[in-house]
Amino acid sequence: MKDWYPLVRATVTHPRMPQVGGTLELFADVDPALPVTPGQELGLGLSLTPIGGAYRTYGYLLDDLLGDIAKMSRHPGMSHLDNGRYATYASGTDPRVVNCLVRVNDDAPEGAVLLPRVSIGLMIEQGDKLVSSATLSDTGFRVRRQLLAGQSMVLRQGGRAVLPAGQTPVVGLRFVGVGIARHGVLTCGADGSVVYEADPTHVGYDTFELCYEDSRGHRTWSEVTVHTGDFGSSPGAVYTYG
Repeated sequence: MKDWYPLVRATVTHPRMPQVGGTLELFADVDPALPVTPGQELGLGLSLTPIGGAYRTYGYLLDDLLGDIAKMSRHPGMSHLDNGRYATYASGTDPRVVNCLVRVNDDAPEGAVLLPRVSIGLMIEQGDKLVSSATLSDTGFRVRRQLLAGQSMVLRQGGRAVLPAGQTPVVGLRFVGVGIARHGVLTCGADGSVVYEADPTHVGYDTFELCYEDSRGHRTWSEVTVHTGDFGSSPGAVYTYG
């Protein structure tokens, strides 16, 4: 049995009939704490729980979560409305659960975010005006083209470390640049090496990122964590340069 991870929850109560309302909950079969990759499929489950027996309780998933990042592969039990919403409904007090499948586009850019937005509405009697909640979002997914492991280094104050040229964490990627460090100076050699020089007055942590590019020009980043100063007997570092 697969695990389901909560993404967002919305509720609605009729303003003149507080005993009538409903709850919408959206789940995913992929942990949102982890990145998703181009080509990956993730399932979404939308659960409607009516309260008080309205004629219909509607659940909406807005399709702007997709943009140019992903496509809805399947949405059985949900209609795609002209206003850009995927919709389903429950009748009376019967709960309803529907599932859909979203596929991340092959060319989805690095760092893009899939953020589902939902709302829930009530219709007390057939033909009545719909009473709706606000549109809500909470938890989403970040696209990472490659899942690159981070690196760590330990330096003395004012120390210097060299990351040698030719480092390729994944076959097919090439090093193209480096980010900015807050407490040190970074330089890139003509051969592709990276030199980090620690601030002689700084004690503690610093970070910077290395940028890699694939054959199609898509970029991905890997973080380097630096600690300068005395760790004592427990450095806790993965790898030490220099």
